[in-house]
Order: sequence, then structure tokens, then C-alpha cells
Amino acid sequence: MSRRRRLACLGAVAFAALTLSGCGTGTDSADRATVLRQIAQGLFETQAGVSASTVGPEQIQAALQGTEEPLLYARFSVTGNSVIMIGIEDNGRYRTYATGARQTITLRDGFLTATRGMGGDLMSADIDKVQALISARRAGRATRIMRFLNAEDITYEVVLDCRVTPGETRTLAAGTSAARATEVTESCKDRRGRQFTNTYTIDAQGRAIASTQWGGDALSAVDLRILRF
Repeated sequence: MSRRRRLACLGAVAFAALTLSGCGTGTDSADRATVLRQIAQGLFETQAGVSASTVGPEQIQAALQGTEEPLLYARFSVTGNSVIMIGIEDNGRYRTYATGARQTITLRDGFLTATRGMGGDLMSADIDKVQALISARRAGRATRIMRFLNAEDITYEVVLDCRVTPGETRTLAAGTSAARATEVTESCKDRRGRQFTNTYTIDAQGRAIASTQWGGDALSAVDLRILRF
């Protein structure tokens, strides 16, 4: 499916690309589109007394059955909300995923490099050195640089010293398959006292197939799971 068609489907019914064919017709497609539209709505609109939007196993299976496109599950710690995002654009090793509201997350081999439309966005990230250690499941220290947009639309830079520690290898179900993968921890801090810990599940190709990654002061931690590459 072309990028234009993916975006057209997203605009038509939030996640119409997740229906059984094209943008979908018929009762079954309409029902599924309704479910996925509800999942996509209100990503950052949770208020006191209002239940967070959550994605369960049934919605994940419906998404996997409804499209052959790349899919990402994301859960945001600041709200407790979760959503299924669809891949809309590839640029080499980078893949951008979108919600129905056009909020996007960009990953490089599963590593977070950018967000858009989520507030305090991560504009870009230099993660070559730290990603090399994590992908190789090798202990060490490296620097990561992250650039964010503040409330005045000014980009500021965060330079972090990170320690990488490999852990156990286990079997993980990822979307429609299962594979052996290694747990890796990345503990980072900067000179101003900002600190966080990312956790990754790294497959045999060095990709982060599941992770919890820091997305900035505003977004905080995001749980990510690749449902389909």
C-alpha cells in the first residue's frame, strides 16, 4: 500500500487500513473500523474519572488480521493510554508510525528517534554509539543526544551519558511469531540530574522488538512493541 493510500485510509476512518480489504466495506469492516477508531481516539485526553483508552489482545489480533502493513503497539505512561499505530513511511532503517489523529513515532530498528504531535516532541536523536552497544548485546558506556521542542517552539539539546548492561536471553512472542531475544538495560543521566532507564528486548538481528523508552520530559516513558515489521 502506498503512503498516500495509507494516509487516505487513516483520514477516512482513523484506522481503515486495518480492515480486511482496502478501506473496507460491509458490516464486518465497519465494525472493525469502529473498534479501531475508538482505540485511536483520545490518546492524551484522559481526565479524572475517565477510563484510559486501552488496547487488548482482541484488538491486536484484529489489527494483525486486518492488514499486512507494519504495526506498532504503544502505551504512554503519562496517561496509561495505549494505541495501535500503523507504518506510514520508510526512510532506510527509519520507519514512521501514525495514529488516526496523525500523531507519529519514528523508530530506527525499533529505537525511538522522533515524535510529532504529542507535545514536547523529540525532534531528533543521535543514538549511533549507544544503539551499537545495545544491538550487539554488549556492556559499555556511550553518549546519546536528544533534541526536543519546548513550549516556545525552540529546540533544546539533552546530552546523556548512558551505561548499557545486557541481561538474560528468553523467548518472546512478537506479533505473529516468537523468537529468542536478549534483555538489555540502558541507564542514562545528564549533568542537570535528569535520569532514566530504558529497557529493550533485542532480537537476533539487533532490533528492539519490545522496549520501554524515554521520550522526553513531557512524554516520559513509552512502552513499545513491534507487532509486525
